[in-house]
Amino acid sequence: MASHPLSFVPVFILWALVLVREASAQTTCWRDTKCTGAETSAFPGEWESNIFAPPSRTVAPKAVFRLDTGERISAESASLTSARSGIYFDFGLEVGGVVTIRYSVLSTAGEGAALGIAFAEAKDYVGPVSDKSADISDRNDGALYANFSAAGGYTYEMPTEQLRGGFRYMTLFLVGATSSVTVTGVSLEISFQPTWSNLRAYQGYFHSSDDLLNKIWYSGAYTLQTNALHPKTGRAWPPPEGQWLNDGDIGVGDTINTDGAKRDRTVWPGDMGVAIPASFYSTGDIESVRNSLTTLYGIQEQNGLLPFSGPPLLAKNSDTYHMWTMIGTYNYVLYSGDVDFIRGIWSKYLLAMSFISNQLDSSLGLLNITGYSDDWGRFNVTSTQASAQVLYYRALITGGALATWVGDTTGANSTWLEAAAKLRDVINVQLWDEKAGVFHDSLETRDANVNLHPQDGNALAVLFGVVSTASDRAQDISSSLTKNWTPIGAESPELAGEVSTFISSFEIQAHLLARQAQRALDLIRTSWGWYLNNENGTQSTMVEGYLVEGTWGYRHDAGYEENYSYTSHSHGWATGPVTALTEYILGLSITGLAGSTWQIAPQFGDLSHAEGGFTTSLGKYFASWTVNSDGSYMLEYSVPKGTSGVLLLPAPNGNERFKVLVDGKEMPKRFGQPAETKTNGPLRIPKRTGGQHRIEVS
Repeated sequence: MASHPLSFVPVFILWALVLVREASAQTTCWRDTKCTGAETSAFPGEWESNIFAPPSRTVAPKAVFRLDTGERISAESASLTSARSGIYFDFGLEVGGVVTIRYSVLSTAGEGAALGIAFAEAKDYVGPVSDKSADISDRNDGALYANFSAAGGYTYEMPTEQLRGGFRYMTLFLVGATSSVTVTGVSLEISFQPTWSNLRAYQGYFHSSDDLLNKIWYSGAYTLQTNALHPKTGRAWPPPEGQWLNDGDIGVGDTINTDGAKRDRTVWPGDMGVAIPASFYSTGDIESVRNSLTTLYGIQEQNGLLPFSGPPLLAKNSDTYHMWTMIGTYNYVLYSGDVDFIRGIWSKYLLAMSFISNQLDSSLGLLNITGYSDDWGRFNVTSTQASAQVLYYRALITGGALATWVGDTTGANSTWLEAAAKLRDVINVQLWDEKAGVFHDSLETRDANVNLHPQDGNALAVLFGVVSTASDRAQDISSSLTKNWTPIGAESPELAGEVSTFISSFEIQAHLLARQAQRALDLIRTSWGWYLNNENGTQSTMVEGYLVEGTWGYRHDAGYEENYSYTSHSHGWATGPVTALTEYILGLSITGLAGSTWQIAPQFGDLSHAEGGFTTSLGKYFASWTVNSDGSYMLEYSVPKGTSGVLLLPAPNGNERFKVLVDGKEMPKRFGQPAETKTNGPLRIPKRTGGQHRIEVS
């Protein structure tokens, strides 16, 4: 796009105008998008200092540096000459949208001169060539160019169709005729979370005695915001021959949940397996989720197969992602209480269940995913893959719940639950490796004596209840998973040499369900903490994955064609710590439609305090606990009246002799009465009602 000339204004005045505009701009939604998101925070407090989202949709860079030396310079010194290599701007965190650059051409030797503009999420790729986003071919994204031919003042606004979805750094450089240019102002109009007028209006929060964990939680929330896009700003496919295009039509509505900010900017059902719960617990944005699911069911094939990805990419042939869509449907309805949604697509859901159930090999009692084997990027996909069996089990269980909610009278609930019970038995008999204390990857690897015990199949087996969380097998799996740990995260055996934040998101929850809270906290700090504190990352979002050696080449040899800069540094499938910290460490979760029933089951680990909350259509849910040095603790919670739930409370220091006060009244400790406990297990207090309550355990 050509630059537009403007009259000369002193540099410091223009920079000041940009900063004032950022600070005082009226909060708006993206362009002409209807504002349907929350307008105010549901839980205002000191924890909001950890929110990465800016207060305005218009932002400016935080610092400027010389490209050749890395020297930080003042805004007034942001000048370029053809002899210099360029300058780069650091926005201080992941951003995305439409950039506007104001600059003055002091001199130029003639036609053909241009200001080059390139982008990078990671500092490693700062330079005159943007990191890769358009596709995985040999070509690169290159740069945009603002042309000029004479001295004077100019304004360049990035074409909307070429908005940059995710970046922290922007490099400016000169090409063509010898010129001298001074940059007088840079601003960015944020395009993500398009239906929110207030990007900081979170409907959930988390705060604890560990500042790193707090920042990790909020980096997950911000990641999800950067992945919520207007459906007309997705990645174009097929990709353009040069540069990039983000004018792809990726679904319905005004906002939609996608996999990543920079790329793929597309709906991927597997990613939603992590992103849906995390969105609910943090930002509360389930409107984007509904639109993603509507889009996926809208392109279901006649045989019932749901897509591997949404449009325009329209990847197919994945049984696992087919089932992730079904599981995501349950999650959405659970959190939203939107039973009308599932009623409206019930025939499509039944067709989807029929499709996957028809792949059950009756001679084995297991799914055979041959022909539909595309998955999250792992190596060694085989016909009876353990993770696929576990996902089928979860699809059957959650399908049963959905059948009940819609009032199905065909017996689908009992049929699916019976099938799930049989499948669970077969998985435990056929795929369990007694010697290793963990599941095999598949019958094929078992029979070939391939020593592959996957992170995905084992973590999901605990998370989705294929093994009882109170069983020795759950403990064995939790212990075995730690054998894959490196100093910077959990190496995935099925993607050797790499850390998958997607599968690690399930692993931390598996440790928590096995009541190994310290393991979960250690892995969150080691992996997500490493990235958040890495000066070469965005220091604000969660990365798609990385190599165990500490570089960004995630899947470089597993589909990404050695393109290290293709890695997404703001990827929703990495946001598992949000759910883990809220649902298991704080211990607050819902178990019935929109929170009609709930559970409070805190796990302390090495923390002394945690608090947090979220909202549903029924109201606000809040919990807070503080542990004293002697192991005694106090728990306070507030949930909407008319709801009911269960408390599962840790015994102080594992001591069976303790006193429990509920709202100042001592509870009996006789087994079978309102307060129940088992050795080494949590104290169970059932049939609690809504309102505000205080529990003291000593």
